[in-house]
Amino acid sequence: MRTWFTSRNGAITLAVLIAVGAGLAILGAIATQGLSARTVAASLLILSFVVFCFGGFLYAGRAFWKWQVEEASSHWIWERGFIIAAVLATVLGLALLEDLLRDGGDLVFARIGMVAYLFGAVIVVVAETAYLGKREWVYAQIVVYVVLAFLAQAAFGAALLETGLVAGWVGWVTVIWNLAWLVAMPIIRPRDIYFPVLHHVAPLIIGIALLIQG
Repeated sequence: MRTWFTSRNGAITLAVLIAVGAGLAILGAIATQGLSARTVAASLLILSFVVFCFGGFLYAGRAFWKWQVEEASSHWIWERGFIIAAVLATVLGLALLEDLLRDGGDLVFARIGMVAYLFGAVIVVVAETAYLGKREWVYAQIVVYVVLAFLAQAAFGAALLETGLVAGWVGWVTVIWNLAWLVAMPIIRPRDIYFPVLHHVAPLIIGIALLIQG
């Protein structure tokens, strides 16, 4: 069973099942609550994690599970393409979340977080695109993105705490998760701090909370 899950077909099947489950949950919530800025923001934040799962599984298969991948294979394009798409979905979700937080009374933290994350997203999309061509990272770009993404999401956590848009623990988890990894990654992995999954956990939690408490 473990071998099947780490095979190409198994990993892709698992990613599809995650996507189907998330899609059904989102459609059910929208059917109950209606289509609104809140439900769309929640959907985008959840889908950013779902989309990342495809890229994450493709990366794990190539890097850890020893799938046979040719250097010029389309596998690389799909892998990095899903990761880029996840970042873009996060940008859209956070943009709608910023509006909700501003309406809730936050005038500072969400705006700072949105600008920082947007700037970081542009940088990482450029870095990911360049990596597809050269198979080498411009590490300075990666470091800037990682720092901006952690700080930006921490700012959104502070905004959630200020407005009470969702349960308080969601804001605290968002702040602590991002600041803890911002401090830990340079210590644990000083030469490679780019683990994209870390930037999609908090949006997933926020998205779920927005739907459940809608």
